[in-house]
Amino acid sequence: MKQVIPILAVFCMALLVIAGCTNPVEPDATPDTTIPTATPAVLPDLRPEPTDVVPPYQQVFIQISKNTVATDPWISVVFAGGGGQSYVVSMQATVIRSDGGIETEIAQSPGIGTTLKFAGTTRDDRAVVNVTYTDGMTYTVKDELVPFQNINP
Repeated sequence: MKQVIPILAVFCMALLVIAGCTNPVEPDATPDTTIPTATPAVLPDLRPEPTDVVPPYQQVFIQISKNTVATDPWISVVFAGGGGQSYVVSMQATVIRSDGGIETEIAQSPGIGTTLKFAGTTRDDRAVVNVTYTDGMTYTVKDELVPFQNINP
């Protein structure tokens, strides 16, 4: 009886080895060669879109300008007031730079002369200004291309 257990164990191991070897091994197909492809750089959308129609009693004026110093170009967005300035809750300005950078700043309850300043580039950039009013409505009041005007033509 003591010899039957080791013989059975050897027999079971032999069955396991044979069972693992009965399936034919398929040769590998041609190896996959992955060719790295360059991902195209996503350019920012610098095309201004139409602005919203603001009710006449809520209209405000926004001034957007860019300095002409090539070593430190910046864009300023200035709240210039208007008939609807008392209805303004916030002014949100977003600058989309030609180098792909996007910056957003918000001024709560802006008054005349409230200025938001952004880093710019020496190429064309885009500025989008949204104003939120006391009635909860938000309007895009400015969306324009802000060109860099070199002082040396």
